[in-house]
Amino acid sequence: MPLIIIILFFVLVFIPYLTLKKRDNPDLPTAESVESAEFPEKLAALIRIPTVSWTDESKVDVGQLTAFQDKLTELFPLIHREMEREVPDPYRITYKWEGSDKNLEPVLFLGHYDVVPAEEEGGESWKQPPFSGLIEDGILWGRGTLDIKSQIALLMETAEILIKEGFKPERTLYFAFGGDEEISGTKGAQRTAAELKAKGLHFAMVMDEGGVIAEDMLSFLKGKPVALIGQAEKGFITFKISARGESGHSAMPPAEGTVVSRLAEGTARIGKRRQPALLPPQIKGMLKSFVPHVPLPLGVVFANIWLTAPLIKKIFAGGRTTDSLIRSTQAFTVVRAGEQENIIPGEAVTMVNHRIVPGDSMAALKARHEKKLKGLDLVIEDAGNWPSNDPIVPDAGASQGYSWVKETLAQTHPEVIASPYLVNGSTDSKYYRELTGEIIRFTPLILSPEDIASVHGVNEKVSLENLNRALCFYRTLIKKL
Repeated sequence: MPLIIIILFFVLVFIPYLTLKKRDNPDLPTAESVESAEFPEKLAALIRIPTVSWTDESKVDVGQLTAFQDKLTELFPLIHREMEREVPDPYRITYKWEGSDKNLEPVLFLGHYDVVPAEEEGGESWKQPPFSGLIEDGILWGRGTLDIKSQIALLMETAEILIKEGFKPERTLYFAFGGDEEISGTKGAQRTAAELKAKGLHFAMVMDEGGVIAEDMLSFLKGKPVALIGQAEKGFITFKISARGESGHSAMPPAEGTVVSRLAEGTARIGKRRQPALLPPQIKGMLKSFVPHVPLPLGVVFANIWLTAPLIKKIFAGGRTTDSLIRSTQAFTVVRAGEQENIIPGEAVTMVNHRIVPGDSMAALKARHEKKLKGLDLVIEDAGNWPSNDPIVPDAGASQGYSWVKETLAQTHPEVIASPYLVNGSTDSKYYRELTGEIIRFTPLILSPEDIASVHGVNEKVSLENLNRALCFYRTLIKKL
């Protein structure tokens, strides 16, 4: 009897493995390459416009945002003859490319033209000036080459090429670009989304930034690049925790401690333990996509998550990046209390920022915190500085957009593993969640760990070969829609 049980067990775990092992990219014809001799200089011209977003909005040069909008009309004349264009203010641009079949739901492509400041960091400095748009040895340098003026330029150049070829899309396509994504997107994407909703629009897919084609991401993949196709996005909230009491002289402190000590104890209670580990569907999907490409023992583990979830959680918890994919993160980022060492302050405040994993929520997080803070007389509330939201996941059964992207990659980047992905950060696409059942967060640029580190860092750059392959991706995708 025990032998039969063992045999049945092995059959049970190997069937999922063998099923997934057979999966591969669909057998599709290789896409024709796209090369545009003018494109690198067009992107360089956009890089040279310092559309920097600052948290202190008084430092934002709105004139640069307008200059960027104007430059698009100069660089892409065919688009501006063929498409409807709306520019309500410096923070918003929308284009409508009318399709031939009104019965098909439209598709919306997003991007943002603001960038973070290009400050030097510690002992690191830029090898080339960050707004030079210098092209040297097949490399284009500058802030925005990866995040994410390149995405806007790639979409525009693709449309320009297709219009020149006489192509007309079947379904109507929209492009919507924002000018303040790096500081929450409330003036750009949030307003554009509200206007599109007021028009009664609903999209078959919304596509934004988020995932990339990552090289050397995981050692067990032996250097094989992975296209991280973002199907979901973590939620976002910052809680403000406040302790209030009477101010006074430090020579006569209250026996129960000051507001500072109460807040410190509350901070310690919350910070003592990480939030619960979960395995959202996107992470399960990512692991299953690796099965055909890893050694047998690991493939069996990834194919049987119903059984191996505790082991996978333990492995993921051992790394800073992987741990962030399986739980709501918490980071204490701000502390304020007192102004002088001999005066007891009447208030102490800290802020804890969370990126919320699917399966968790803002309400559940707050309830867990309140339980830990019980008895300390502390107030916890939404800090309200940035828009808060629960995790954004696709509607049940929504997968058409993912299939479009995966099939396109099979034609333009056949060497990569196409994988579902959970986006850790916050993108403009969150404002469009009521306008579609599926948001895809992906830009087809091949990035090394060094490249990824340069996003919001120093020495941001992109190769011209990378740009040409991305052009091929967008051209193939748009013709597929």
